[in-house]
Amino acid sequence: MHVVKLPNRENLDQIIAKLTLRLGRKVSQQEILNACLKISSNHLDELEQYFSNRPQLTKKQVEEILKLPENFDYISKGSIDEDLYG
Repeated sequence: MHVVKLPNRENLDQIIAKLTLRLGRKVSQQEILNACLKISSNHLDELEQYFSNRPQLTKKQVEEILKLPENFDYISKGSIDEDLYG
């Protein structure tokens, strides 16, 4: 079992209390954290935005980038490992 330190434990306690009232049964910390991980894996874009310090690209900017030429005149050294790590 691993220990996870939470800087704001009150938030987790509030979620437990609210879910207990809504569901009529106590939900464990483990269940809540597991559910958060499952939900987060389906919402990676939102999670990325939460952690991102950079401004997000607009749809127009993305389209402009995708229209840029793709020929970089790169010749592979043979394997992806050699290309990436030398």
